[in-house]
Amino acid sequence: MISKNSVKTSYNISGAKSEMKNGIRAYYAKDADGKYIYEPVNRQPFYLEGPPGIGKTELVKQIAEELGIGFVSFSVTHHTRNSIIGLPVIEDLPNGDKYTEYTMSEVIAEVVRACEKGQTEGILLLDEFNCASDTIMPVMLAFLQTRNIGLYHLPDGWSLVLCGNPVEYNASAKRFTPAIMDRVRRLEILPDAEDFLTYAEAKGFHRLVVDYLKLNPQNIYKVTNSRERAETVTTRGWENLARTIAAYETEGLELSRMTVLQFIKSVPVAEDFWNYYWLHHNSFTEAELLKVLEGCEAPTLVDSINRSGRAFAESALDILEKGLLRNLAYEKPERISEKIGRVFAFLDQMEDAQSLREKFFFRVTENTELCNVVFKVKNEDYLAIARSMYGMAS
Repeated sequence: MISKNSVKTSYNISGAKSEMKNGIRAYYAKDADGKYIYEPVNRQPFYLEGPPGIGKTELVKQIAEELGIGFVSFSVTHHTRNSIIGLPVIEDLPNGDKYTEYTMSEVIAEVVRACEKGQTEGILLLDEFNCASDTIMPVMLAFLQTRNIGLYHLPDGWSLVLCGNPVEYNASAKRFTPAIMDRVRRLEILPDAEDFLTYAEAKGFHRLVVDYLKLNPQNIYKVTNSRERAETVTTRGWENLARTIAAYETEGLELSRMTVLQFIKSVPVAEDFWNYYWLHHNSFTEAELLKVLEGCEAPTLVDSINRSGRAFAESALDILEKGLLRNLAYEKPERISEKIGRVFAFLDQMEDAQSLREKFFFRVTENTELCNVVFKVKNEDYLAIARSMYGMAS
Protein backbone atom coordinates (compact mmCIF):
# COMPACT_ATOMS: atom_id res chain seq x y z
CA MET A 1 0.00 0.00 0.00
CA ILE A 2 1.32 3.46 -0.90
CA SER A 3 1.40 5.91 1.99
CA LYS A 4 -0.07 9.38 1.69
CA ASN A 5 3.39 10.94 1.49
CA SER A 6 4.97 8.47 -0.94
CA VAL A 7 5.43 9.36 -4.60
CA LYS A 8 5.27 6.70 -7.30
CA THR A 9 7.46 7.60 -10.26
CA SER A 10 7.48 4.42 -12.34
CA TYR A 11 5.10 1.82 -13.78
CA ASN A 12 5.12 -1.86 -14.50
CA ILE A 13 4.07 -2.89 -18.00
CA SER A 14 0.38 -3.34 -17.18
CA GLY A 15 0.26 -0.03 -15.30
CA ALA A 16 1.93 1.83 -18.16
CA LYS A 17 -0.41 0.17 -20.64
CA SER A 18 -3.50 1.27 -18.72
CA GLU A 19 -2.20 4.83 -18.33
CA MET A 20 -1.21 5.20 -21.95
CA LYS A 21 -4.34 3.53 -23.33
CA ASN A 22 -6.48 6.07 -21.46
CA GLY A 23 -4.33 8.87 -22.85
CA ILE A 24 -4.64 7.64 -26.44
CA ARG A 25 -8.41 7.25 -26.05
CA ALA A 26 -8.58 10.84 -24.82
CA TYR A 27 -6.59 12.00 -27.85
CA TYR A 28 -9.27 10.57 -30.13
CA ALA A 29 -12.26 11.86 -28.17
CA LYS A 30 -14.58 14.03 -30.28
CA ASP A 31 -17.05 16.78 -29.45
CA ALA A 32 -20.68 16.96 -30.52
CA ASP A 33 -19.63 18.22 -33.95
CA GLY A 34 -17.34 15.26 -34.53
CA LYS A 35 -14.15 17.28 -34.13
CA TYR A 36 -11.20 16.10 -32.07
CA ILE A 37 -11.20 17.67 -28.60
CA TYR A 38 -7.41 17.49 -28.69
CA GLU A 39 -6.04 19.42 -31.64
CA PRO A 40 -3.50 17.07 -33.30
CA VAL A 41 -0.64 19.52 -32.74
CA ASN A 42 -1.45 19.54 -29.00
CA ARG A 43 -1.21 15.76 -28.60
CA GLN A 44 2.00 15.42 -26.66
CA PRO A 45 3.83 12.21 -27.64
CA PHE A 46 4.11 9.53 -24.98
CA TYR A 47 7.70 8.62 -24.17
CA LEU A 48 8.17 5.12 -22.75
CA GLU A 49 11.56 4.85 -21.07
CA GLY A 50 12.73 1.56 -19.63
CA PRO A 51 15.37 -1.18 -19.77
CA PRO A 52 15.73 -3.19 -22.98
CA GLY A 53 13.62 -6.26 -23.59
CA ILE A 54 10.78 -5.63 -21.15
CA GLY A 55 8.05 -5.31 -23.81
CA LYS A 56 7.65 -1.60 -24.55
CA THR A 57 7.00 -2.10 -28.27
CA GLU A 58 4.58 -4.97 -27.62
CA LEU A 59 2.72 -2.77 -25.13
CA VAL A 60 2.10 -0.07 -27.76
CA LYS A 61 1.11 -2.63 -30.37
CA GLN A 62 -1.42 -4.19 -27.99
CA ILE A 63 -2.98 -0.80 -27.27
CA ALA A 64 -3.42 -0.12 -30.99
CA GLU A 65 -5.00 -3.55 -31.51
CA GLU A 66 -7.36 -3.17 -28.56
CA LEU A 67 -8.45 0.29 -29.69
CA GLY A 68 -8.90 -0.90 -33.27
CA ILE A 69 -6.52 1.66 -34.74
CA GLY A 70 -3.45 1.42 -36.96
CA PHE A 71 0.11 0.79 -35.81
CA VAL A 72 3.37 1.66 -37.54
CA SER A 73 6.73 1.03 -35.86
CA PHE A 74 9.86 2.79 -37.03
CA SER A 75 13.30 2.40 -35.44
CA VAL A 76 15.20 5.68 -35.58
CA THR A 77 18.58 3.91 -35.48
CA HIS A 78 17.85 1.42 -38.27
CA HIS A 79 17.44 3.99 -41.00
CA THR A 80 19.64 6.54 -42.72
CA ARG A 81 19.28 10.28 -42.48
CA ASN A 82 17.87 10.34 -46.01
CA SER A 83 15.18 7.74 -45.30
CA ILE A 84 14.03 9.74 -42.28
CA ILE A 85 14.30 13.25 -43.73
CA GLY A 86 13.77 12.42 -47.41
CA LEU A 87 16.01 12.47 -50.47
CA PRO A 88 17.06 15.82 -51.99
CA VAL A 89 15.73 16.45 -55.52
CA ILE A 90 16.76 19.37 -57.77
CA GLU A 91 13.67 21.11 -59.21
CA ASP A 92 13.34 23.89 -61.81
CA LEU A 93 11.66 27.24 -61.21
CA PRO A 94 9.72 28.97 -64.05
CA ASN A 95 12.49 31.56 -64.36
CA GLY A 96 15.05 28.86 -64.95
CA ASP A 97 16.54 28.88 -61.43
CA LYS A 98 17.05 25.67 -59.51
CA TYR A 99 15.96 24.77 -55.98
CA THR A 100 16.26 21.71 -53.73
CA GLU A 101 13.14 19.80 -52.74
CA TYR A 102 12.92 16.71 -50.57
CA THR A 103 10.97 13.53 -51.21
CA MET A 104 8.52 12.34 -48.60
CA SER A 105 10.13 11.01 -45.41
CA GLU A 106 9.85 7.25 -45.12
CA VAL A 107 8.41 7.81 -41.63
CA ILE A 108 5.48 9.80 -43.04
CA ALA A 109 5.21 7.54 -46.10
CA GLU A 110 4.58 4.45 -43.92
CA VAL A 111 1.71 6.21 -42.18
CA VAL A 112 0.28 7.47 -45.47
CA ARG A 113 0.28 3.89 -46.79
CA ALA A 114 -1.60 2.79 -43.67
CA CYS A 115 -4.17 5.56 -44.20
CA GLU A 116 -4.66 4.44 -47.79
CA LYS A 117 -5.59 1.02 -46.40
CA GLY A 118 -8.32 2.61 -44.27
CA GLN A 119 -6.37 3.12 -41.03
CA THR A 120 -7.10 6.83 -40.70
CA GLU A 121 -6.34 6.73 -36.97
CA GLY A 122 -3.34 5.07 -35.42
CA ILE A 123 -0.10 5.18 -33.47
CA LEU A 124 3.30 5.91 -34.97
CA LEU A 125 5.98 4.39 -32.72
CA LEU A 126 9.49 5.82 -33.01
CA ASP A 127 11.70 3.27 -31.29
CA GLU A 128 15.16 3.97 -29.84
CA PHE A 129 14.35 7.65 -30.09
CA ASN A 130 16.99 8.80 -27.63
CA CYS A 131 19.67 7.07 -29.73
CA ALA A 132 19.04 9.26 -32.77
CA SER A 133 22.19 10.78 -34.25
CA ASP A 134 22.99 14.45 -33.83
CA THR A 135 22.22 15.04 -37.52
CA ILE A 136 18.68 13.67 -37.14
CA MET A 137 17.72 14.95 -33.69
CA PRO A 138 16.91 18.55 -34.78
CA VAL A 139 14.52 17.16 -37.39
CA MET A 140 12.97 14.86 -34.77
CA LEU A 141 12.54 17.73 -32.32
CA ALA A 142 10.76 19.75 -35.02
CA PHE A 143 8.58 16.70 -35.72
CA LEU A 144 7.51 16.58 -32.05
CA GLN A 145 6.60 20.27 -32.17
CA THR A 146 4.92 20.61 -35.56
CA ARG A 147 4.18 17.00 -36.68
CA ASN A 148 5.98 17.91 -39.91
CA ILE A 149 9.09 16.49 -41.53
CA GLY A 150 9.95 19.00 -44.20
CA LEU A 151 6.84 19.77 -46.20
CA TYR A 152 5.09 16.54 -45.20
CA HIS A 153 2.63 16.34 -42.34
CA LEU A 154 1.71 13.44 -40.05
CA PRO A 155 -2.00 12.73 -40.73
CA ASP A 156 -4.27 14.24 -38.09
CA GLY A 157 -5.66 10.89 -36.99
CA TRP A 158 -2.25 9.61 -35.92
CA SER A 159 -0.47 10.04 -32.58
CA LEU A 160 3.20 9.75 -31.71
CA VAL A 161 4.76 7.38 -29.19
CA LEU A 162 8.50 7.30 -28.47
CA CYS A 163 10.49 4.50 -26.85
CA GLY A 164 13.99 4.54 -25.44
CA ASN A 165 16.40 2.93 -22.98
CA PRO A 166 17.95 4.74 -20.02
CA VAL A 167 21.54 5.81 -20.68
CA GLU A 168 22.93 3.23 -18.27
CA TYR A 169 21.71 0.43 -20.56
CA ASN A 170 22.82 1.83 -23.90
CA ALA A 171 26.10 3.60 -24.60
CA SER A 172 24.61 5.46 -27.58
CA ALA A 173 21.54 6.68 -25.68
CA LYS A 174 21.31 10.34 -24.69
CA ARG A 175 19.48 12.06 -21.89
CA PHE A 176 16.66 14.19 -23.19
CA THR A 177 17.20 17.92 -22.99
CA PRO A 178 14.60 20.00 -21.15
CA ALA A 179 13.37 21.19 -24.56
CA ILE A 180 12.47 17.63 -25.56
CA MET A 181 11.31 16.48 -22.11
CA ASP A 182 8.90 19.42 -21.98
CA ARG A 183 7.21 18.15 -25.14
CA VAL A 184 6.58 14.53 -24.12
CA ARG A 185 4.56 12.57 -21.58
CA ARG A 186 7.23 10.41 -19.96
CA LEU A 187 6.37 7.04 -18.47
CA GLU A 188 9.22 5.24 -16.76
CA ILE A 189 8.74 1.46 -16.91
CA LEU A 190 10.57 -1.04 -14.71
CA PRO A 191 10.58 -4.86 -14.85
CA ASP A 192 7.98 -6.55 -12.67
CA ALA A 193 8.03 -10.31 -12.11
CA GLU A 194 4.35 -10.74 -11.25
CA ASP A 195 3.33 -8.62 -14.21
CA PHE A 196 5.43 -10.67 -16.62
CA LEU A 197 4.23 -14.02 -15.26
CA THR A 198 0.62 -12.93 -15.77
CA TYR A 199 1.48 -12.04 -19.36
CA ALA A 200 3.40 -15.30 -19.89
CA GLU A 201 0.49 -17.44 -18.73
CA ALA A 202 -2.02 -15.45 -20.81
CA LYS A 203 0.20 -15.92 -23.87
CA GLY A 204 0.55 -19.66 -23.24
CA PHE A 205 4.32 -19.73 -22.75
CA HIS A 206 5.88 -23.18 -22.52
CA ARG A 207 4.87 -24.67 -19.18
CA LEU A 208 8.41 -25.32 -17.98
CA VAL A 209 9.47 -21.72 -18.66
CA VAL A 210 6.52 -20.38 -16.65
CA ASP A 211 7.03 -22.88 -13.82
CA TYR A 212 10.74 -22.13 -13.62
CA LEU A 213 10.19 -18.37 -13.48
CA LYS A 214 7.54 -18.77 -10.77
CA LEU A 215 10.15 -20.55 -8.68
CA ASN A 216 12.93 -18.12 -9.65
CA PRO A 217 11.36 -14.68 -10.22
CA GLN A 218 14.74 -13.06 -9.51
CA ASN A 219 15.95 -14.52 -12.83
CA ILE A 220 13.28 -12.91 -15.00
CA TYR A 221 15.35 -9.82 -15.66
CA LYS A 222 19.10 -9.28 -15.22
CA VAL A 223 21.03 -6.77 -17.28
CA THR A 224 24.53 -5.82 -16.18
CA ASN A 225 27.36 -4.45 -18.25
CA SER A 226 30.33 -3.95 -15.97
CA ARG A 227 33.98 -4.80 -16.36
CA GLU A 228 33.54 -7.71 -13.96
CA ARG A 229 30.31 -9.11 -15.38
CA ALA A 230 28.14 -8.81 -18.46
CA GLU A 231 24.77 -10.54 -18.71
CA THR A 232 21.55 -9.90 -20.56
CA VAL A 233 18.45 -11.72 -19.36
CA THR A 234 15.22 -10.03 -20.44
CA THR A 235 11.55 -10.83 -20.71
CA ARG A 236 12.01 -10.75 -24.49
CA GLY A 237 14.65 -13.46 -24.13
CA TRP A 238 12.37 -15.67 -22.04
CA GLU A 239 9.49 -15.22 -24.50
CA ASN A 240 11.68 -16.15 -27.46
CA LEU A 241 13.12 -19.13 -25.58
CA ALA A 242 9.61 -20.35 -24.75
CA ARG A 243 8.66 -20.22 -28.45
CA THR A 244 11.86 -22.02 -29.40
CA ILE A 245 11.33 -24.83 -26.90
CA ALA A 246 7.77 -25.36 -28.14
CA ALA A 247 8.97 -25.48 -31.76
CA TYR A 248 11.86 -27.84 -30.96
CA GLU A 249 9.55 -30.24 -29.15
CA THR A 250 7.02 -30.12 -32.00
CA GLU A 251 9.75 -31.00 -34.50
CA GLY A 252 11.37 -33.60 -32.26
CA LEU A 253 14.59 -31.58 -32.01
CA GLU A 254 16.93 -31.81 -29.04
CA LEU A 255 17.35 -28.69 -26.95
CA SER A 256 20.84 -28.07 -25.59
CA ARG A 257 22.52 -25.86 -23.03
CA MET A 258 23.97 -23.79 -25.85
CA THR A 259 20.49 -23.24 -27.33
CA VAL A 260 19.31 -21.84 -24.00
CA LEU A 261 22.36 -19.58 -23.75
CA GLN A 262 21.51 -18.03 -27.13
CA PHE A 263 18.46 -16.44 -25.49
CA ILE A 264 19.38 -16.27 -21.79
CA LYS A 265 22.75 -14.53 -21.94
CA SER A 266 23.90 -15.28 -18.42
CA VAL A 267 25.79 -18.51 -17.82
CA PRO A 268 24.49 -19.05 -14.23
CA VAL A 269 20.85 -18.36 -15.17
CA ALA A 270 21.00 -20.37 -18.42
CA GLU A 271 22.62 -23.31 -16.61
CA ASP A 272 20.06 -23.18 -13.81
CA PHE A 273 17.15 -23.19 -16.27
CA TRP A 274 18.73 -25.94 -18.35
CA ASN A 275 19.05 -28.17 -15.28
CA TYR A 276 15.42 -27.53 -14.41
CA TYR A 277 14.25 -28.12 -17.97
CA TRP A 278 16.18 -31.36 -18.39
CA LEU A 279 14.92 -32.88 -15.18
CA HIS A 280 11.29 -31.99 -15.81
CA HIS A 281 11.19 -32.42 -19.58
CA ASN A 282 12.44 -35.99 -19.46
CA SER A 283 9.42 -37.83 -18.09
CA PHE A 284 11.53 -40.87 -17.21
CA THR A 285 13.53 -38.97 -14.61
CA GLU A 286 11.35 -40.24 -11.80
CA ALA A 287 9.11 -43.05 -13.02
CA GLU A 288 11.74 -44.74 -15.19
CA LEU A 289 14.63 -43.98 -12.87
CA LEU A 290 12.92 -45.62 -9.92
CA LYS A 291 12.77 -48.85 -11.94
CA VAL A 292 16.51 -49.09 -11.29
CA LEU A 293 15.64 -49.97 -7.68
CA GLU A 294 13.70 -52.97 -8.97
CA GLY A 295 16.67 -54.25 -10.97
CA CYS A 296 15.66 -52.95 -14.42
CA GLU A 297 18.48 -52.23 -16.84
CA ALA A 298 18.55 -48.63 -18.08
CA PRO A 299 21.32 -48.17 -20.68
CA THR A 300 19.47 -45.35 -22.50
CA LEU A 301 18.98 -43.52 -19.21
CA VAL A 302 22.65 -43.97 -18.29
CA ASP A 303 23.74 -42.59 -21.67
CA SER A 304 21.41 -39.60 -21.40
CA ILE A 305 22.60 -38.71 -17.90
CA ASN A 306 26.25 -39.07 -18.91
CA ARG A 307 25.72 -36.72 -21.85
CA SER A 308 23.96 -34.18 -19.67
CA GLY A 309 26.65 -33.81 -17.03
CA ARG A 310 27.39 -34.15 -13.36
CA ALA A 311 24.48 -32.01 -12.19
CA PHE A 312 22.01 -34.46 -13.70
CA ALA A 313 23.81 -37.46 -12.25
CA GLU A 314 23.42 -35.92 -8.79
CA SER A 315 19.76 -35.13 -9.52
CA ALA A 316 19.24 -38.78 -10.49
CA LEU A 317 20.89 -39.75 -7.21
CA ASP A 318 18.44 -37.50 -5.33
CA ILE A 319 15.49 -39.31 -6.89
CA LEU A 320 16.88 -42.76 -6.15
CA GLU A 321 17.60 -41.82 -2.53
CA LYS A 322 14.06 -40.55 -2.06
CA GLY A 323 12.75 -43.81 -3.54
CA LEU A 324 14.76 -45.81 -1.01
CA LEU A 325 13.49 -43.71 1.88
CA ARG A 326 9.88 -44.22 0.78
CA ASN A 327 10.44 -47.98 0.65
CA LEU A 328 11.87 -48.10 4.19
CA ALA A 329 8.41 -47.95 5.71
CA TYR A 330 7.15 -51.22 4.25
CA GLU A 331 10.06 -53.36 2.99
CA LYS A 332 12.38 -55.67 4.90
CA PRO A 333 16.01 -54.65 5.48
CA GLU A 334 17.24 -57.37 3.09
CA ARG A 335 15.12 -55.93 0.31
CA ILE A 336 16.31 -52.39 1.02
CA SER A 337 19.91 -53.60 1.01
CA GLU A 338 19.41 -55.15 -2.43
CA LYS A 339 18.10 -51.82 -3.73
CA ILE A 340 21.06 -49.97 -2.22
CA GLY A 341 23.32 -52.38 -4.08
CA ARG A 342 21.49 -51.62 -7.31
CA VAL A 343 22.04 -47.90 -6.82
CA PHE A 344 25.77 -48.52 -6.40
CA ALA A 345 25.75 -50.66 -9.57
CA PHE A 346 23.86 -47.95 -11.45
CA LEU A 347 26.36 -45.32 -10.34
CA ASP A 348 29.20 -47.55 -11.56
CA GLN A 349 27.98 -46.83 -15.10
CA MET A 350 28.20 -43.06 -14.65
CA GLU A 351 31.09 -40.88 -15.64
CA ASP A 352 32.98 -39.96 -12.46
CA ALA A 353 31.53 -43.14 -10.92
CA GLN A 354 33.90 -43.26 -7.93
CA SER A 355 32.96 -39.78 -6.80
CA LEU A 356 29.24 -40.50 -7.15
CA ARG A 357 29.57 -43.79 -5.24
CA GLU A 358 31.30 -41.96 -2.41
CA LYS A 359 28.60 -39.27 -2.43
CA PHE A 360 25.92 -41.94 -2.12
CA PHE A 361 27.95 -43.64 0.63
CA PHE A 362 27.87 -40.45 2.70
CA ARG A 363 24.16 -40.01 2.13
CA VAL A 364 23.49 -43.52 3.40
CA THR A 365 25.78 -42.93 6.38
CA GLU A 366 23.99 -39.71 7.31
CA ASN A 367 20.57 -41.42 7.30
CA THR A 368 20.20 -43.47 10.47
CA GLU A 369 17.67 -45.94 9.06
CA LEU A 370 19.63 -46.62 5.85
CA CYS A 371 22.86 -46.90 7.83
CA ASN A 372 21.26 -49.47 10.16
CA VAL A 373 20.20 -51.51 7.11
CA VAL A 374 23.66 -51.69 5.52
CA PHE A 375 25.30 -52.75 8.77
CA LYS A 376 22.58 -55.23 9.73
CA VAL A 377 22.55 -56.92 6.34
CA LYS A 378 26.28 -56.27 5.72
CA ASN A 379 25.82 -54.59 2.37
CA GLU A 380 29.09 -55.35 0.58
CA ASP A 381 29.08 -52.30 -1.70
CA TYR A 382 28.74 -49.96 1.26
CA LEU A 383 31.29 -51.81 3.41
CA ALA A 384 33.83 -51.94 0.55
CA ILE A 385 33.80 -48.14 0.35
CA ALA A 386 33.99 -47.89 4.15
CA ARG A 387 37.06 -50.15 4.17
CA SER A 388 38.76 -48.22 1.37
CA MET A 389 38.11 -44.87 3.02
CA TYR A 390 38.52 -45.69 6.68
CA GLY A 391 40.13 -49.12 6.85
CA MET A 392 37.09 -50.54 8.64
CA ALA A 393 36.92 -54.27 9.29
CA SER A 394 34.11 -56.36 7.84
